Amino acid sequence: MASGGGGTMADDPQRNFRSAYYEKVGFRGVEEKKSLEILLKDNPLDLEKLSTFSQRFPLPSMYRIHVWKVLLGILPPHSDSHALVGGYRKEQYQDILEALEVMRYINSSTPSTHVYLRMFQLESQTLPRCSETSPPDEENEDFLSISRAMEEIVDDPVDCYWLVKCFVNQYHTKFGDSVPHL
Repeated sequence: MASGGGGTMADDPQRNFRSAYYEKVGFRGVEEKKSLEILLKDNPLDLEKLSTFSQRFPLPSMYRIHVWKVLLGILPPHSDSHALVGGYRKEQYQDILEALEVMRYINSSTPSTHVYLRMFQLESQTLPRCSETSPPDEENEDFLSISRAMEEIVDDPVDCYWLVKCFVNQYHTKFGDSVPHL
């Protein structure tokens, strides 16, 4: 077959130049962003494809939190349920927060990372007795480290708590038995 104008997009020197140029000036990922936007239009979202994408390419900051919430199971794969489930997550967050305030585990001066820790402990039924409550110790340092890092990335405290909680659970599920060795 004669090679006429029927080359693939990868053969297009203009396109390759553009991609190389964007990469050179710090706009790497123009193609990746388009690919991610296509993945995010699927309903239901394909978790395996999203997971593979996020392992291979940096997630654009505008989509990062949303993709994390879907991959960690905070939001379901069905996009039309996201608003409803997001509302439930917010209500659950508020209920846990109020319960801890009523039980006097937290107050307005409690650092947010410690609030997240107490919320996590209440949900996982590991909340210490009030009389035994002392500042979080080394045992909780992994949780607090993850909380501090997540706070740098996530503005909304509800999203921050859910991401920390699910990330910590994932971390313990995958590496729980090797944590003491790390």
